[in-house]
Amino acid sequence: MDMEETLPAKGDRVIIAVDGPAGAGKGAVCRAVAERFGLAYLETGAIYRAVGLLALRQGVSDEAGLAELARTMPFSFRSVGPGRFGAYLGEEEVTAQLREEAVGEAASKAAALPEVRRALLHFQRGYGGPPGVILDGRDVGTVVWPEADLKIFLTASLEERAKRRALELREKGETASLEEIRQRMAERDARDSSRTHAPLLPATDAVTLDTTPLTLDESIARVTLLVASVLHP
Repeated sequence: MDMEETLPAKGDRVIIAVDGPAGAGKGAVCRAVAERFGLAYLETGAIYRAVGLLALRQGVSDEAGLAELARTMPFSFRSVGPGRFGAYLGEEEVTAQLREEAVGEAASKAAALPEVRRALLHFQRGYGGPPGVILDGRDVGTVVWPEADLKIFLTASLEERAKRRALELREKGETASLEEIRQRMAERDARDSSRTHAPLLPATDAVTLDTTPLTLDESIARVTLLVASVLHP
């Protein structure tokens, strides 16, 4: 049977796909909207890091082994406070560990393997139950859920996204040059937009929302209206 025929179907879930570049506000917006409507939430980039973390812990590096980790990992996002979600493997919160540099490197290597990507495609499509799920990433509306009920492409200018990232780091007590952040984001934008597999681009039927002139609350309000129109037509 063709792989596409075995992918999990929507069933009675409403699927909201939110894509866009780093710093556009996807995570904060999606978490707030998920909480508002009682939706499951998945930051799709985190699942690759979860595989990377498990690979480091278990000493797995071969494609078959990594794909098995991707198929069986007990990964989930759970609400841990107003507008806040934590990443869990089973009952262990791993939010902080997923951001470690070594985990990111392991995730990058795993993400390059076709079997791992196929396993994680199944994971993403099977995630969450009724009433629905909101997923944020870079190829949700184009690759993971091309039949999503609502597709949103959240974007902002490079300058604004770099400023937001610098502020976020300062609030965490970290320092980074605005120019360095801007340069890294520009490089990632170029990689994401030009890659052969699942490039970063809005789905043809996506609603594009430029958050450059908007506050976070305003961005959340705009997306809330869009999601409400799908959940309560």
